[in-house]
Amino acid sequence: IKIMSNQKELEKHFERNEKMWKIWEQRGVNSETNLRVFFHFYATNKVDLNSLCQELEEDNIVYQKKEVRTFIFFKGWKVDAEITQKWSLPLLQGKMGRFFLMAQQTGVSLEGCGAIMPTKQ
Repeated sequence: IKIMSNQKELEKHFERNEKMWKIWEQRGVNSETNLRVFFHFYATNKVDLNSLCQELEEDNIVYQKKEVRTFIFFKGWKVDAEITQKWSLPLLQGKMGRFFLMAQQTGVSLEGCGAIMPTKQ
């Protein structure tokens, strides 16, 4: 049952990415555009956070982590992994699949991705 729910979750990421890619294309992004893409993770404990960060470091991926609190209660950490390169939808989906698997293996959740749109010349 866990594998099926994981598959459905991954499929939802893929569907969101397809919709997002279409919007990016409307804004002039194509496979020749150098684009800064952020993949968002959430960790609820330090061990899982450290595991994720170690994996990202081994892949030479730049990331930022931020402690998240609600009022005075500690809630966890947000981690944003940043990759700047030329993207295509298949490449984005492949990276999403890789990060989804990494999140599963390290005990964190993959929240999705987004990008900073390039300014038009």
